[in-house]
Amino acid sequence: MENIVNKFVLFYKNTSIKNKLLLLFYIQIVIPLFFISVTSYQKSAEIIEQKSINYSQDILKMIELRFNDLSSSMQVLTLELLYDNRVYDALGSSGFEDNITIYKRASEIRSILRQATLSRNEIQSICLVTKNRRFFSFDSDNGKTRIEMVLPYESAVEAARKGKGKLVWFLEKQEGKVSNIYVTRMVYDRDNYNEIGLMAINIKKEYLESVYTDLSKESVNNISILSEDNEEIIKEIENNGILNNFYQHQMQGKRGFYIDKKAGMLISYVLLEDPGWKIVYHIPLKELYREMDTLKRWVLLIMVYGLIILSVLSVLTSVDIITPINRLVEGMKKVERGNKHEDIELDRNDELGYLSERFNRMSKKIDYLVNRIYKEEIALKEAEIKALQAQINPHFLFNTLENINWMAQLNGVPEISETVSALAKLIDGSIGRGDRTISFREELEYIDNYMTVLKNRYENRLEVIKTLDSELMEVKIPRLLIQPLVENAVKHGIEKSRRNGIIRLDAYRKDGHVIFEVTDNGIGMTQEELEALNLRLQEDTLIIEGSGYGAARKSIGLENVNRRIKLLYGSSYGVKIESSYDQYTKAIVRIPDEQKPEGDNNNVQGTDS
Repeated sequence: MENIVNKFVLFYKNTSIKNKLLLLFYIQIVIPLFFISVTSYQKSAEIIEQKSINYSQDILKMIELRFNDLSSSMQVLTLELLYDNRVYDALGSSGFEDNITIYKRASEIRSILRQATLSRNEIQSICLVTKNRRFFSFDSDNGKTRIEMVLPYESAVEAARKGKGKLVWFLEKQEGKVSNIYVTRMVYDRDNYNEIGLMAINIKKEYLESVYTDLSKESVNNISILSEDNEEIIKEIENNGILNNFYQHQMQGKRGFYIDKKAGMLISYVLLEDPGWKIVYHIPLKELYREMDTLKRWVLLIMVYGLIILSVLSVLTSVDIITPINRLVEGMKKVERGNKHEDIELDRNDELGYLSERFNRMSKKIDYLVNRIYKEEIALKEAEIKALQAQINPHFLFNTLENINWMAQLNGVPEISETVSALAKLIDGSIGRGDRTISFREELEYIDNYMTVLKNRYENRLEVIKTLDSELMEVKIPRLLIQPLVENAVKHGIEKSRRNGIIRLDAYRKDGHVIFEVTDNGIGMTQEELEALNLRLQEDTLIIEGSGYGAARKSIGLENVNRRIKLLYGSSYGVKIESSYDQYTKAIVRIPDEQKPEGDNNNVQGTDS
């Protein structure tokens, strides 16, 4: 047995997806059709029975909605009359008024009742009865007995009192049959809630019959309306046997049904919440099963045609699924062989379409990464060659300046010799001989050399004032940290101002940090320029020289210093600028006190000789 199972599992695994899908489809089709054919006859009876139950319930629900509309209409009408001050005053009158007032009041109330009666087809007549049994009424049909003559006043008042101010349906019976249908409401004094009168509306029995007479004749003959006491309000045919059986049945809930096999009847019912009546609908069981044989033949015919159609659809579906899968497999094989990328176009938005789209992206990415790695290797070699060349250029310039200095000394030109010597020292510092960090004292020497270079140009127009903490002289800082800020102050501040230039250099300790400030009295910056510059420094976006002009290139030195500080000490440190237009500009550098920079990367500034 185990060998048979293993062989079947192996056979299933080796079978193509197309055959697996066909097998699955046929199993899903044949087995359900087989069970349908076996149980169709039995289920047919249940289906027809349920259909008849639903049909009867739908009829009852429709009648129920119509009765609810009638009840709501009566509710609205009685409230309109109740809230009419003229009606209220008439019911609450003392009865000791003069004849003219009584006549006017009666005419006015009759007009109100006439308008309410004639505006609704369901109303036969309306009357208002005061506590002293004074009647105000109107009848829509003058040929019938007036309502004050037929209204059983005592019974109507007793029924209305049970409603405690709400609408109450009241049935008048004669010889055991319902003769008149009334809607009653007791009217109370608004101040002390004492009874002041009765409102009664006579409903046409013909209108109640019209609630369901537009149904089929067969349905109409099978409907009965019963009161709360199971008295027949409207009776179409002689069905006492059925109703007697219904009386003995215990109703479950507001609506329901049951099958009386002894009587051969399906009986459905619904309970009206207001006025509490019951609507009963019955249908013989023999009518339910009349088309059983016809239904059975149709079921068998549908099964045969369904088997044929579903078989065709199964084949088409399997082909539709397998074809794109085969295309994806072929594309994977091409990628595996290293062929150039080709998109697999599948015009579909299902899972296979999504899979093909992702495969195309993956294939493109692989092709891109292969080309990128190849290009990066070439670019890396070119960058290495340029880096080696960059080490030669500063040394050549430095050696050339040394030769110029030697020639100036031989020819007795000390000014040129002094300037060239200062420039050579600056270049020597930018080359970065030795460690990338220097003492603050050495940085001041670079600043002095830079000022020496500018001396012949500015003569006495430029002055540097230093306020320094002597304990900071040996503090290690990155090479050329302050000098670019001084150069920036001269170039972009003092050079554009006509007044004598003053540069203040301050260095001090504060809250565990070393602070350097370079302040000039140059042209300064506008608020917009200041905010834009500080934003670039905060975002640490270094602008490479030559990449732009104008305002973008003014901050190259600042951003270079800011970038190196963040690389060495972290993003919480850097350069901040303060300025006021045509007054001053201050560059503030903050680094940790007595803390060595992390790492030992000499590529941050210059190159080693």
